[in-house]
Amino acid sequence: MELSEAIEHAIDGNAVLFVGSGFSFGAKNLLNSSPMTGRAFARYLYEQAGVTTEDDNLALASQLYETKFGAAKLAELCRDVFTIRTPSNHHTALLNLPWQRIYTTNYDDLLEKSGSEVGKALASVTLDDAPEKFLSNARVCLHINGLINRLSALDLVGGFKLTASSYLNDAFTTSTWSSVFRQDFRLARAIIFVGYSMYDLDIQRIVHSEDTKDKTFFITSPPKGGGTTPDDVFLPIFGEVCSIGIENFATQIAEIVKKYRPQTKIETFVALEKVEAVPVGRIPTNSDIEKLFLYGTLEKLLIPSNSLVDPDRYYVVDRISKLKIEERLRDEQDIVITSNLGNGKTVALEQISAALAAQGWNVFKVSSDTKDARKEGLRALSLAGNTVVLIDNYIPLLDFIDFLSIRRTGRNFRFLLTVRTHVHEAFLDRLEQALRTQSVASFDLNRLTKSESQEIVKLIDNFGLWADFSGWSDVQKLRLITSECDSQLHQVLLKLYQSPHIAAKVTELFSSIRPNVRRIAIAAFVIRGSGLSSDRRLLNDLLRGSPLVRLSNADRESVKFLWDDSSGHIRLKSSVLAEYYLTSLGDAAEVVDVLIEMYFRAYEMRPVGKEYDFFIRSVMSFSALQKMLPRSGLRGATIRFYEAIQTSPFTRKNPHYWLQYAIARLSFEDNLTEIAPYFQSAYAFAKLSNYDTYQIDNHFARFLLVQAARESNVDISYEKYKEAKGILLKQTLHEQKYYPYRVASGVLDFVKTHVASLDPHRRRDVIQFCGEVQKRIGRLPMEMRTNRHVMGCSSDMRTALAELQEHAGDSGGKPRE
Repeated sequence: MELSEAIEHAIDGNAVLFVGSGFSFGAKNLLNSSPMTGRAFARYLYEQAGVTTEDDNLALASQLYETKFGAAKLAELCRDVFTIRTPSNHHTALLNLPWQRIYTTNYDDLLEKSGSEVGKALASVTLDDAPEKFLSNARVCLHINGLINRLSALDLVGGFKLTASSYLNDAFTTSTWSSVFRQDFRLARAIIFVGYSMYDLDIQRIVHSEDTKDKTFFITSPPKGGGTTPDDVFLPIFGEVCSIGIENFATQIAEIVKKYRPQTKIETFVALEKVEAVPVGRIPTNSDIEKLFLYGTLEKLLIPSNSLVDPDRYYVVDRISKLKIEERLRDEQDIVITSNLGNGKTVALEQISAALAAQGWNVFKVSSDTKDARKEGLRALSLAGNTVVLIDNYIPLLDFIDFLSIRRTGRNFRFLLTVRTHVHEAFLDRLEQALRTQSVASFDLNRLTKSESQEIVKLIDNFGLWADFSGWSDVQKLRLITSECDSQLHQVLLKLYQSPHIAAKVTELFSSIRPNVRRIAIAAFVIRGSGLSSDRRLLNDLLRGSPLVRLSNADRESVKFLWDDSSGHIRLKSSVLAEYYLTSLGDAAEVVDVLIEMYFRAYEMRPVGKEYDFFIRSVMSFSALQKMLPRSGLRGATIRFYEAIQTSPFTRKNPHYWLQYAIARLSFEDNLTEIAPYFQSAYAFAKLSNYDTYQIDNHFARFLLVQAARESNVDISYEKYKEAKGILLKQTLHEQKYYPYRVASGVLDFVKTHVASLDPHRRRDVIQFCGEVQKRIGRLPMEMRTNRHVMGCSSDMRTALAELQEHAGDSGGKPRE
């Protein structure tokens, strides 16, 4: 890139300006002299302090001056030197350009005065200011070392970076502004430094790490008397040096401004998908419903059909109107919709997006955090009216959310997000940080309400999809959904797949896929099961040989029922169908082979992007893994996978790995003696890595209760129970989630095994524990008290108490007060 092109980018508003002390050349301060550079000011301070030296260390010089004359005197001198009376023409020429952002290490107010001269007021900020309060203003100028207008004697310690103590206060790299700085440097088409010598180590580190050399220019003063200066050697590391001086630079700007016609911004969105209002379409057919239920093919044009005249031919069950989504968004709440795989959050997102677009909202979807997505996100911020950004699975886009959240103050700009329930629980704190708010409304769609279950029965009835269940009564079908399927849409769909008629159709479709293509399909299913979207890049990265590149047209045709292959993404139509194949139709050896290959490829790719690390952690978790492996041979496949990755550097000393392997073996009811070392390893490696042991403790309590229930010796069994009790009482003391209560249910098995052998003292102890758990359940928030694990725990505690009290006799079975 040439300097002239960089100036054109500045005229278009796509360049960052960074100025140092050399920028002040030609301006006049309150002393009617040109503001000194940092080095010149250091020499002046040394002289005033009576120190003879060739050193030009400003931090040390100002410290010596302050020691001799006091902080107040130093502050007064700074105000005289760095308050600007008049700027020069070359300063105003630079400030007349629409810079994307302006940064400076200068204390003076020259930028502000120059901007005022040309009617371009700046929003001047320092590191003490919160970025989110200012970034909605395009003309922000950050004074990294402090601003003279805010200087007091106290500011010399931190906010005004002049003395040694303030230089030691490494405020920039630890501030939120450093993140904004990095983002601006990545997005800018050009970066221009004027009068700056990369003096600050903080700035050096950040600029070097962002690798912006090809678009960075340094405007330095013309050479004097020949010879090589330190800047000539050092600055080329970071960009191209233009030793033309600020006056000649301003002249060059003026010449280009005369000739250059600013580019007209094309207001289209590519990286962000704009959702348009959908007109009310046709009435759905039987084929439409079959494709939706069995293959996940969602016809967006049919979503508004729920508002058609025929009340019996609706396309999807309305699960969103009662949530009052638009009302909450207008009340400046961001929204998260949670559910486990296949329970309806993606369909709900489509319903909501269609409804909001119909109400006149600017609705956008984003699937990848790219530079183009961020640029278009900034454009979306500036749109008139109400704007909402929809993200299906927000975890990989937390940085994108943070990028826009910090810039949306004062705008009606909201996020509508989805994620799996258990993942949201783990990432809620991080999400609140990214959103810059705790005003997040969460809605869980895991379970159908009674009325929704009735609507599902009616919908399947109306379109003839019950197949082998067609002869059942409405009451039996409703019981199937609410009891056998636990009111989960995901389980209803799996139940339909399991009917012989539908299973045969699905099996026939998969049998037509060639083995090399089936391997790609398995990989796509695994990626979706991990919580990531299956884009082409990810598939090619995680499978050897970039197999998507060599797919024939016939191969692509054979998998059209599984996914849409367009715009760089392979969009799985049905995550439930993917799970059904992996768990019911897939060959265990083939699936594990693909999974192991993907794991090690992801490990190799970890330095490239966060998504690979996310993938590794996800497939390592047994809760996700068991939905990716065939039920036939699940135990052997699980053990083979965990032992295959055991020697990788990522897992060898990873407490999360050892915990997940222990959980898996415990779920298979394996030998407890074999499982115990896995918990020991998890604790040992957690201690080395400062890992939060909450999860390990929780599952270890479950392990102890299983030991207590299996142990025939009542003395050993009781000690196991006591150890588990200590963990659970600690976790339930302040815990607002269901995890410790789910584990506490295990006490019932211990009681059933040993109730007749417990002496009165031990019996009273267990009774007291069960009563205490029930009390703590009673103090939980209503939504948690109705959680199925918590309700199950409460029921188990009542059963345990009944058995204990039955054996207690008259001598003492009641809990102590």
